[in-house]
Amino acid sequence: MMDNYLFFSSLELIDYFVNNLAEKDIRTQTKRIFEMARVFMGKKDFKLEDIYSVLIMVRNIGLGSQIDEVFSLYFKEGNYPIRVFIQIADLESTADVEIEFSAYRGQKKYINNGKIYLSEGPFSQGVIIDNYIHCSSVQPFSPVTQELIDGNIKPAVRQCLDNLRNTLELTGSSLDQAYSFIVYLKDLDTLSEVEEIFEEYVSSQNEILREVIQIEQFKGNHAIEIACSAYLC
Repeated sequence: MMDNYLFFSSLELIDYFVNNLAEKDIRTQTKRIFEMARVFMGKKDFKLEDIYSVLIMVRNIGLGSQIDEVFSLYFKEGNYPIRVFIQIADLESTADVEIEFSAYRGQKKYINNGKIYLSEGPFSQGVIIDNYIHCSSVQPFSPVTQELIDGNIKPAVRQCLDNLRNTLELTGSSLDQAYSFIVYLKDLDTLSEVEEIFEEYVSSQNEILREVIQIEQFKGNHAIEIACSAYLC
């Protein structure tokens, strides 16, 4: 089963191809990463369209639209990977962008419903693989007010979890079926408040892996995004 999965990063590609991306603009860097990924995956009998999830880390989130343009060249609308897009100044390489890839060689079903939360850029809300659903990180976007919650952390956490719940319920899953959460948080001093809201939404009886990653900036002024994976039944 695991033979159908492939996990790798642009750091591995740079080492594999002995390629220095730092001298190029971010659009060219991103294209080069995808071209290296195409060759690297081909040697392992995978294709670019097998990519179902990406973690994009950049030094300057303001250049995100240029990366979005490149993604649109390599994936078809409706079959975009799920993703997380964050700013981290201290990247491991000298490049301005690093990407971690997850690929699956098999049937996938992408979930897209823009009514649930703000969707900016070429990505899907979720993807179903076998008996699992994996969700993109969600913003604290209110479908009622059509605005991002960028003030008090507690309402922001509630909105993120509501948005995840809505995506999961589209597939017949639920927050009770979630087995993994990744919390991307600007201010770790608010972690206790985040945990408090999680207790309202997620049963403490469930065995759940929860990871918290501090970041510098999202593609907006909000303070938190949350991604999750869940069982379908």
